[in-house]
Amino acid sequence: FNLCAREVSQSIEMADAKQIAKCVKEGGKKGVELAGCADLGGLEFFTTQMQEPKGDLDLLQMCMDAANKEVDPNEEESKGGSGEVGKMLLSAGDNGLALINYVPASKADKVNAEEWMAATLKEVGGGDVKKSSPSTCVAYVAEDKATGRFVLKDKDTCQAQSVQFLKAKGLFPQADEEEDDWVPDESADIEW
Repeated sequence: FNLCAREVSQSIEMADAKQIAKCVKEGGKKGVELAGCADLGGLEFFTTQMQEPKGDLDLLQMCMDAANKEVDPNEEESKGGSGEVGKMLLSAGDNGLALINYVPASKADKVNAEEWMAATLKEVGGGDVKKSSPSTCVAYVAEDKATGRFVLKDKDTCQAQSVQFLKAKGLFPQADEEEDDWVPDESADIEW
């Protein structure tokens, strides 16, 4: 029995290690994309979705850390580099929605992470704020089908509310039919 339990434990650890690696990879790639968009378009704040954490707050934090990591010039593939970009990451899982935002110190005069998160959660009736500071907030919105609270609906609502908050602060581009600016395609998973 002990041998079997040990094998199951090792199998779980390997699955966790694989999931962690996927999250770090996704976060690193998203960081490069966001930094590139910021460099090209001058945008300072983004709201985007992450797939790999599947609603897990710890894994979503790993994505954020990987996105904000300094780019290592010795690595074959660039990862991270968006530490100077404010961002809201959302990840939907089977039982709820994980959210985390980050405001770099250089942009603290423009946005407060606590206000950003509160505005994002307002339309879904709030959420459970797990960590809160002026530079970063972590929250979770649990699904509750009995009260009509569904993860996918909350994800879309929160994403739209986050963008609306940034627009109200003048930190998100408004559509201008006269301009012919570059806009990333849908495969970039970046919400404007």
